[in-house]
Amino acid sequence: TGMGVRALPASPNWYSSRCSDANSDGRLFGFAARHRVCLLDVAAAAPAFYGELIGHTDRISGFAFCHCPGQGSLCASCSDDGSVKIWDSGTLSPVLEYSLHQNAITALHWSPLVKDLIVSGDEKGVIVCYWHNRSDSQQFFPEPRTVFCLTCSPHHENLVAIGYKDGMVVIIDISRKREVVHRLRGHEDEIHCLAWCPVPGEERLPAWQDELQEEGKVPNGELTQDTATKKGCYLASGSKDQTLRIWSCTRGRSVMTLKLPPTKRRGGAVDPAVKERIWLTVHWPAGRPTEVVSSGFGGELLLWNLTQPGKRKWTLLGSSEGQNHSRIVFNLSSVKHQDRELLFSISMDRDVKCWDLSTLECSWTMPSLGGFVYSLAFSPVDTGCLAIGVGDSMIRVWNTLSVNNIYDVKTFWQSIKSKVTALSWHPTKEGSLAFGTDDGKVGIFDTLSSSAKNKPPQISSTYHKKTVYTLAWGPPTPPLISGEESEQPSVTLYSCAGEGIVFQHNPWKLNGEANDINKVIRDTNSIKHKLPARTEISWKPDGKLLALGNEDGSIEIFQAPNLKLLCTIQQHHKLINAIRWHHEHGTQPELSYLIASGSINATIYVHNLKSVVENSSENPLMITEPFRTLAGHTAKITSLSWSPHHEGRLVSACYDGTAQVWDVMKEEPLCNYRGHQGRLLSVQWSPVDSDCVYTGADDFSVHKWHISKQEHTRPPQGKKSIELEKKRSIQPKVKAKKKKKPVGKSPGKQDANDAMNGDDSIKEMLLDENGVSDHEGEKEAQEAELADKVSV
Repeated sequence: TGMGVRALPASPNWYSSRCSDANSDGRLFGFAARHRVCLLDVAAAAPAFYGELIGHTDRISGFAFCHCPGQGSLCASCSDDGSVKIWDSGTLSPVLEYSLHQNAITALHWSPLVKDLIVSGDEKGVIVCYWHNRSDSQQFFPEPRTVFCLTCSPHHENLVAIGYKDGMVVIIDISRKREVVHRLRGHEDEIHCLAWCPVPGEERLPAWQDELQEEGKVPNGELTQDTATKKGCYLASGSKDQTLRIWSCTRGRSVMTLKLPPTKRRGGAVDPAVKERIWLTVHWPAGRPTEVVSSGFGGELLLWNLTQPGKRKWTLLGSSEGQNHSRIVFNLSSVKHQDRELLFSISMDRDVKCWDLSTLECSWTMPSLGGFVYSLAFSPVDTGCLAIGVGDSMIRVWNTLSVNNIYDVKTFWQSIKSKVTALSWHPTKEGSLAFGTDDGKVGIFDTLSSSAKNKPPQISSTYHKKTVYTLAWGPPTPPLISGEESEQPSVTLYSCAGEGIVFQHNPWKLNGEANDINKVIRDTNSIKHKLPARTEISWKPDGKLLALGNEDGSIEIFQAPNLKLLCTIQQHHKLINAIRWHHEHGTQPELSYLIASGSINATIYVHNLKSVVENSSENPLMITEPFRTLAGHTAKITSLSWSPHHEGRLVSACYDGTAQVWDVMKEEPLCNYRGHQGRLLSVQWSPVDSDCVYTGADDFSVHKWHISKQEHTRPPQGKKSIELEKKRSIQPKVKAKKKKKPVGKSPGKQDANDAMNGDDSIKEMLLDENGVSDHEGEKEAQEAELADKVSV
C-alpha cells in the first residue's frame, strides 16, 4: 500500500449519487476519481494515502463498500466502461467483474443484508441484481426512466428504493414478480439521494404528523398506533427541487417535506442570476433515527432534527469560516470509529472533508487535484512552501512543513481561467509567485494576501500566442543605465512559450510592454540569420549566465547582462524540455558550472561549463561532448531537479511513468520511483529532507516519496517498461467533443514526431485532460467564471 507516500490525489467525481463510501470498521474511505478509486486511511487523526483501485477504462459512476459483517474489505464500483467490478480493498486487487447492463450504469449499492448481492441501475431504467457467490443475476424494469440513485433497505433484504431523474421514487421487492411495492410521488426534479432510516418502525416521531394533520387526517395531531406502523420504515430523499422528503413505507406517502433554507453566503446573498446548480444529497447516520444530514446551497451541510417543532429544524455544520465547503456537496457517508462518529463529504470544491458528528466541526480537509500537475516550485524564501500548477485552472500553495495540518493548502483561482503550466517564485520577495498558463497569460500572485482577500493577481499586458512552458527570474537585460537603478527592479521575469519566444516582463510595470529578448541577442552578437524557436530558459543561480534550450535540440549559453553568446551545446538534436544549473552551496565550487538537460530523447546530458566561462576567445565555442551521460529512461524527459543536500545528485521526471535519482559523477542510477499511474510532468527535491522527492503527473496527483523506501534502482526496461506503458494506457477512452478543437496548442512541450508514448499528436494530450478526466470540465469552467464574476 501507500509505502509512506503522502499524496494530493485526483479529485472525486462530480454528479454521482454515490461514488464515495467509508468501510464499516472506520479504517478506509474510498472515492471515485476519474477511472480509478482512491483509498484513504482515515483511522488516525490525519488522513493518509492508502492506494488506488486500478482497472476501469472510463469514468466511475458508483462506488460502495460491503457493510456485511466480516466482509468489510470488499467493495464494488461501476463505470461508463459498462462493467461492475468487485475489489478487495486490503490488497487493492480486483476479485471479479461483470457487464450485464446494455446502457450507462448510473447507480450502485451493495446490499447491507445479503452479503453477496450488488444492485445497480442504468440510464434506461434497468435494475440488475447480481449475487456474486453463485454468479446469478436477475433484471427488473420497474420504470422506463433514468435511474439517478438506489439504495437497499437495511431492514428488509428484498426491498430496494430507486430514485429517478424526473423526480419519481419507487420501492421494489426483488422477490416478487410484480416488483413495485410503492410509487412515491411528490418531488418535481432529479432525485439525488435516498437514505433509509437506520432503525425500523414508524412510531417514534410525534412531530412528524404536521403534514397529515394539516390535511385533516389525524385528530389532534395524534397518530393512531396501528400495528402496521411498527413494521414499516422511513425513507429520506433529497431532490434538485430543493426539498428533502421523509416517506412512510407502510402508507406509501410523504409524511414530511423540508425546504432548504436560503442561507447567506460569504459576501452577502446569492445573486439569483448565478444559481449554482444545486445538489441535494442526504445521509441518515447509524443510530440516529431522528436526525438526518443533508447538503445545502453552495457547500453548506445541515443537520436536521426531525422531532424539532416549527419551521427551523436545521443546524449548520462547521461554526468557523474556513471549515465549510465552498461549492456544492455530492456525497455524504459516516462511520462509527472507536468513540467517534465521523462524517465524510466530497464536493465540487475538490476538498474531501471529515466531520465529527458529535461537535459538528470539521476534523480535517484533504485537498485534491482536477487536472495534470504541470509544475512544482519550492519557495526560496518561505522554506517548505510548495506551489503546484494544475490543469484545473488553479494554483495550490502547500505549506509542507505545517505542524498541525499536513495538508495545509491554499488555493488561488482568480483571473486564471486556463491550465497553469508554469510557476516560479521570486528569489527574495516572500509570497511573490509568477505563473503562466496554457493560453499564454503571465501573471504574479501575492500569495501572502491574495487568498484571504481573494485579491486577483497582476497580469502582464503582453501575452504569448501559445502555452507558457517556463518562467524564470533573472537580472534585467540589457543592463540598466546607471542612475536608473533606484527606480528599477533588481530582477525581472522571463517567460518562454510554445511559439518559441522569450519575453522579459518588468514586475513593477506589468502593464508596460514586455521585451522579446531575441532583440538584445541579435544586437549584442550581430546576428542576421533566423534564431531557433526557444523552448526552455534557465538562469544560473548567481545571475551571470542564461541558458536557452531550443526546439532543434541545441542549448545556447549567454553572458549577462548583454547576452553575449559564449557557447552552443549540440547534443540532444530534439526539442529541449528541461535545463537545470547545479546549486552553488557545496564544498566543490566547480560543480556550480554543471548544467543538466533533458529533451524529447530519453538520455539526460550534463555539461561542465567552467572552461567556457574562463575561455578568453572572442568567438563562441561549440560543445559536442557531454561531461556526463545519464542513460536509462525510455521516453521523453519532462523535468529535472538537483538535490540541494548533495553534490552531483539529480532526479529526473519522465514520460515512462517513473522518476529516477542519479549519481551524476558516477553516471549511476540510484533509485527509481514507480508509484504514479501516469506520465510524470514535474519534480522537485525536498528542500528540508534529503530522502524526500515530490513529483507531479498526468494522473492528477502529487506524490511525496522516500528514496530509501524504493525497491527499484533504475528505470524499467524492455518488458517492464511495456507493462508500465500498459498500466498507463488504461487512460480513459476519450470521447472527442466536436465543438472545441484544440488549436495545436499543447500543455507541456511537444514534438510532432513524439509518438513514443502513443502521444501521436498534441491534441491527444489536451483531450485526455478535457475529455473524460475532467468529465465536468465545461460545466466547471462556466461555474468558475460565474464565481469569478460574483466575488469581484
